[in-house]
Amino acid sequence: MPNEIVVGIDLGSTFIRAAVGKQDSEGNIEILSIAKVPSMGHVHNGEIFNIHKTASALSEVLKKATSTVNGKSNEVYYVTNITGPHIQVRNFSVNQNRENPSEPVAAEEIIQLGTRANNSISDNSNHLLHAIPLGFKVDQGKDTLDPVGSIGSLIQGDYLFVTADKEKYDTLKRTNFSSDLKSIKGGNTVFSLLATEKSVLTEEEKTAGVALVDLGSGTSEIGVYQNNRLRNSKVISWGGDQITEDISIGLNISLDHAEAIKTKYGTSLSKEIDLKEVVLIPGIAGRKPTPVSVKNLAIIIEERVRELAAAIYVEISKVTDPDALKGGIVLVGGGAQLPDIAESIQKMTGIECRVGEPAERANSLQLEEEMNNPEYASTLGLVKLYFEQIDITNSMPIMEEQVILNTPGTTVSAPQTKQPEKQKVDLRKFLNRVVEVVMGNDEEIPDKY
Repeated sequence: MPNEIVVGIDLGSTFIRAAVGKQDSEGNIEILSIAKVPSMGHVHNGEIFNIHKTASALSEVLKKATSTVNGKSNEVYYVTNITGPHIQVRNFSVNQNRENPSEPVAAEEIIQLGTRANNSISDNSNHLLHAIPLGFKVDQGKDTLDPVGSIGSLIQGDYLFVTADKEKYDTLKRTNFSSDLKSIKGGNTVFSLLATEKSVLTEEEKTAGVALVDLGSGTSEIGVYQNNRLRNSKVISWGGDQITEDISIGLNISLDHAEAIKTKYGTSLSKEIDLKEVVLIPGIAGRKPTPVSVKNLAIIIEERVRELAAAIYVEISKVTDPDALKGGIVLVGGGAQLPDIAESIQKMTGIECRVGEPAERANSLQLEEEMNNPEYASTLGLVKLYFEQIDITNSMPIMEEQVILNTPGTTVSAPQTKQPEKQKVDLRKFLNRVVEVVMGNDEEIPDKY
């Protein structure tokens, strides 16, 4: 929708980041402002531990991000992310015998198959965030996203489901509605990786095969793509905070000093550091400074990065031969700013690795320079994903016989019983767009919130 204002909010374990954007009549997205506020202490490993403090931080980042933007708060939409080790991404297949094997497959059969798949994986402990169709097969035919018109007795649907722990999802929802987000017109919640890919990956990379790794302070997300589809994803408890803790313990310095020297002198290539290179850590209450070996600092960081490289390799191996990933590995997030990390992971895995930097438009060159770095990849991706979801809703085809596709995050109104002429479903185009843009809609606030 032209001139609609959207704020994407990335809830990280160290910072909550926000980006405000709008879309013009030609579909181009322009970022108007960005902001970030600390969240350390009340968000940990992607999970909210203090609703009131997190809600306060959300309100603060929203105020900072929208303070220079024209428009009232009730005219703004938002999209937040959700992550953490509780996120589960799983493949699921469902088969259905056809009543009339000699008749061509109809769109309604594909929709019914999706509903069966959704119902099969639903349970009381998990909230279904996304249901992504990966492909269909009729009898022994080839996998396709366009099975309509095929002839056969058995149809199979393959899906990728993303679920979140229901309690943790409800906590996030309660936090959102305890903040100033409650005054905003509407909002959505999505799995973080689905947004991040929008800002740093190309279709060519996702088709050729690529691993996207978002390095956060508390957790890291690993997603493996092939044939332009997300094939596997895992959220692991690996983050920059763990490196800081290791430095603090290994060098016997405070966490604050450990974070400071990691940021200023840290590298994951210990061989490049001279044994004689030291940095002085200020003493407590006037005591003498403590010399710290920069070589030892690098060794500590290198060991943690080795763990990350092993985890990435394992997730890739679950899907394909790592050598088959022609797009290599793309690193984003705050941790991707650690010097030499891409080179280290490339050496450790044998897979080409680069740091992914967004290239979004902004209303000033200064803002573009600030926001187009790995730290804001997820935040900017949230804005892009929201507008793509709006586009798909606005261009949704009319389903015959009032059948509604039950895909979380895609709202389709049933047609009226009297219509002059119904539009035929282009299911291939429809499913392709649903796969590309899948979002989870926040429900209305229960009274108890």
